[in-house]
Amino acid sequence: MNVKKYVGNGKKVGTYDLVNFTISEEKARESWIDYNGKKYLKLTIGAKKEVDQYGKTHTIWVDEYKPEQQAQPQQKEETDLPF
Repeated sequence: MNVKKYVGNGKKVGTYDLVNFTISEEKARESWIDYNGKKYLKLTIGAKKEVDQYGKTHTIWVDEYKPEQQAQPQQKEETDLPF
């Protein structure tokens, strides 16, 4: 199992289903991904088991999930033969 790279914390806002959070640029700087000429930062936010000493209820980490590459099926060559 991979070690999570924690980059920030958040706090649930009142009775709303909102979480305000802060991300550390220093911790997240090397996690940006280039895709089609644009930069992206994939993150996951999850509830903490317990509220911390600063009242933070959520934590944020870099999403490093990479799906397995599936082999492309071989294409059949087209011919003029009917069989």
